[in-house]
Amino acid sequence: MESCASCGHALGVGRFCTNCGHPVGTPAPDDDWRTDTVERPAVDPGGPARSAHRQQREPRRWLPWITGFAALAVVAVLGVLLLTGGDDADQQATDPATTGATGPKPTPTPSPTASDGPSPSPSETAGIPVPGKPQDVARLATATVPATAPPNEDVSGNLVRYEARNLLDGVPETCWRMPGDGTGDELTFELDSPTRLTEVGLVNGYAKTATDGSGRPLDWYHGNRRVLGVEWVFDDGTTIPQTLDDTRALQSLEIDPVTTSTVLLRLVSVSAPGTGRAARNYTPVSDVALVGTAA
Repeated sequence: MESCASCGHALGVGRFCTNCGHPVGTPAPDDDWRTDTVERPAVDPGGPARSAHRQQREPRRWLPWITGFAALAVVAVLGVLLLTGGDDADQQATDPATTGATGPKPTPTPSPTASDGPSPSPSETAGIPVPGKPQDVARLATATVPATAPPNEDVSGNLVRYEARNLLDGVPETCWRMPGDGTGDELTFELDSPTRLTEVGLVNGYAKTATDGSGRPLDWYHGNRRVLGVEWVFDDGTTIPQTLDDTRALQSLEIDPVTTSTVLLRLVSVSAPGTGRAARNYTPVSDVALVGTAA
C-alpha cells in the first residue's frame, strides 16, 4: 500500500491524500522538517512548538528599533532638563522660602554676640604699654649682655643658640648664657618707652630638661650655674636686691612704682657648676619679666 509522500498516511482512492491533501504522486516539499538538513526541533513545523519558536525569534528583528527608540528618549529627557534646569544660584533665587512678593528677601545679618569681657585694644595685642593696665613690657625691650656662649647642638642634633633675645621671648626652655662665672656682670634692658614699673623678675637658670638616646634625663637647670642673687637698678639710681630660690619657675618681685627707660640687672651671686653628665660651666638666665604701665 502506498503512503503519502508528504505526511506518510496510507493513500486511498483519489488524486489527493485524504489526510493532508497532498497530491498523490507529487514529491514532498523541499522545506519538509523530516528531510531538511537545517537543524530544527524534532516536531512538526506546523505544530505549537514551531509557532512558539517563531514567536521567540521574531522579536529579535525589532531589537535595533527598540534600542534606537530608547536612545532617542534619553536624549529628549536630557534636552528638557538642560532647557529647564539651572545651577544652585538660580534655584536659590526662585525658592519661595528666600523670596518675597517683590523680590529676594535680604539675607539676615547675624546679631553680635556678647563676649565675656571687653576686647583687647590693638596696643594690648601688640604688647605696647596701655595707660593704667600693667603688663610685661620686656617683650618690646632690647637686651645688652656682657658675653654670649657659642651655639651648640641638643641631644637630637638641632642647633641651639644662647643669644640675648632669648631673655625676652617668654619661653623658659630657651636661655641666654655666658661662659664661666658671671658674678658681678650686668645685663641692660632698654625699654620701648618710659614705663612705670611695679614688678620685676627672672628665671635664674637654664630651665630645660632633656632625655638622651639611652632614655636618661638631663637636668640643664642644675647642670649649669644658677643665679642666686641680683640687683635691679633703674634710671634714678634706685637699686632693689632680690634673692633667688632653687626653682625653674619665674621668680617675681613687687617693687614700689618707679618710672624708668632702662633697667640694669646685676648678677650679684652665681652658683658653681653642677655635677654629673649635665654639668656645664656656664651662667644662664632663661627669662626676664618687667611689669608696668606706660608713663
